[in-house]
Amino acid sequence: MLNGMKKPQTHITMGETAFTHMKQAAKASPAGLTPQNLWKLYNLPGISGGKGQLIAEVIDGAIPTMESDLNAYSRQFGLPECTVASGCLTIKNQGGQYIPNGSDPAEGLLDVQLMHAVAPQAKILVYIMHTNNTSIAEGPSEIIKTPGLKAINMSYGFDGNGKQFAALYNDNPNQVAMFGASGDNGYGQITPPSIYPGVIAVGGTVVNGSTETAWDGSGGGLSKLYSEPSYQTKYGIPRANGFRGNPDVAAVAGSPVAIYELGKWQTEMGTSVSAPIWTGIAALVNKPITNALLYGLAKSQPNSFNDITSGTNGKCGFYCTARPGYDYVTGLGTPKNFVANVNALTAAQAVALSQP
Repeated sequence: MLNGMKKPQTHITMGETAFTHMKQAAKASPAGLTPQNLWKLYNLPGISGGKGQLIAEVIDGAIPTMESDLNAYSRQFGLPECTVASGCLTIKNQGGQYIPNGSDPAEGLLDVQLMHAVAPQAKILVYIMHTNNTSIAEGPSEIIKTPGLKAINMSYGFDGNGKQFAALYNDNPNQVAMFGASGDNGYGQITPPSIYPGVIAVGGTVVNGSTETAWDGSGGGLSKLYSEPSYQTKYGIPRANGFRGNPDVAAVAGSPVAIYELGKWQTEMGTSVSAPIWTGIAALVNKPITNALLYGLAKSQPNSFNDITSGTNGKCGFYCTARPGYDYVTGLGTPKNFVANVNALTAAQAVALSQP
C-alpha cells in the first residue's frame, strides 16, 4: 500500500492495456508537483523548451476532454496553450472508442500534460489505437517514421514475453527515442515494451525537496528474454549475467503530480509520470536520444545524471537496492545536467558516444 492505495497490477492479457499510474482523490485546486517544480528539479529550460520539436504518445482510448483539459492545465501554470487549431496538438484516432466519464481517462491526460509541462513549445501527436485488440503494441511502429518525430511515450505494459512485437520497436532508422514505463510493482515486475533493448525503460523516484530516493514501486530487474545489449556491456552494468537490465533511467514517480482531468484537479503517481517527463526532455535536446547515448554520457559525463543511491524496490538484496552507478531500481539516475551536456556535444562527439 502507498498513501492508502494498492499498487495496480501492470501485467495484462494481450487485447487489453494496463497503464502504470495511481490516482488520488479529486481536488478543488491543484496539489502536487507543478511544471515549475520539474524545471527546477531537473535543470530544464522552462517555458522556452521544445521549440520546433515533435513528440508523441500512444494510447488506446479517445478522451473527449483531452484538448480542453490540457489547456486548463496550461492556463493554471502559465504555459502556452496547445490547441488543435494552432497545430500544436494533433490527435489521430485509429478506431479507439471514447472513454466514458465513469472510466479512467487519466493515462492519456497525464501523459500529454506532463509532456507539455516539460517541453511547453513542442508539438504533440496523440495517436489513439483501436480499442481492445493488440494494436496498442503495434502503435509505435505506425508512427515512428513520422517526419521530424523526436520521441514516443509508452506508459503501458502487456502480458507475455511480447517477442512477436520486439522487432517493431527495434526498427528505428530515424533514432526516435521510445520511452517505456518500467512498471509500478517493484522488483521483477517488468513487462514489454520497457524490456525491449530498443526502448528506454524509465523507473521512478520519490522527491523530498531537492533530493530524490528510489521509489519502492519502481519496476526493475533483469529480463532473461533478451541478452545484455551492447550499450550496457560497454558501460559495465553490475551482475547482469548476460541479460537486459531494467530500467535505464528514472524520474519522479512516487511523489504526486498535479493533473487536470475531466474538469477537476487530480494528483497522479507511477512510472506513467516518469516516462512522459523523459519524453518531454527528448524535445529539449538537439541530438537523437538513444540508450547508447545515455550510457555513453553517464560514463563520460556522470554529472549528466543525479545518481540515486538510497532506497529499494523489494527485498532481494543487490538487485532491489539503489547504489552508486547503475542500479536495477533507478538505472543511471534522473536528469541533472543532462540537457545542457547533450546540447553542448558536437555531432561527432554524440556519434562517438552512441557507438554500440
